[in-house]
Amino acid sequence: MLAALARGTSVARLLGELVERELRRRGERGTAAVEAEAPAPDQALAALTAARAGIVELDQIAGRLERSAAASGASWSDVASSLGLEPEVAERAYGRSGG
Repeated sequence: MLAALARGTSVARLLGELVERELRRRGERGTAAVEAEAPAPDQALAALTAARAGIVELDQIAGRLERSAAASGASWSDVASSLGLEPEVAERAYGRSGG
């Protein structure tokens, strides 16, 4: 959040830029692991593995952002509503000992 303030931009815009930069950095790394001529099940499994790795990484980023929001004064109820979760679930998943 401080980086966004220092740049005079919104947190959402900064996060979008970070995601775009990360996608460019990764290129086709996840899908390049399997040849185009490989059997369809191998291609599907490689894509699934890459997608799952991305989900785990994004969940870790979300957890850090959520803890930061809570530490900055947002309630877990506010954090949870942003995620479509119950406050107890959000805090259990992303509180100090979670996510």
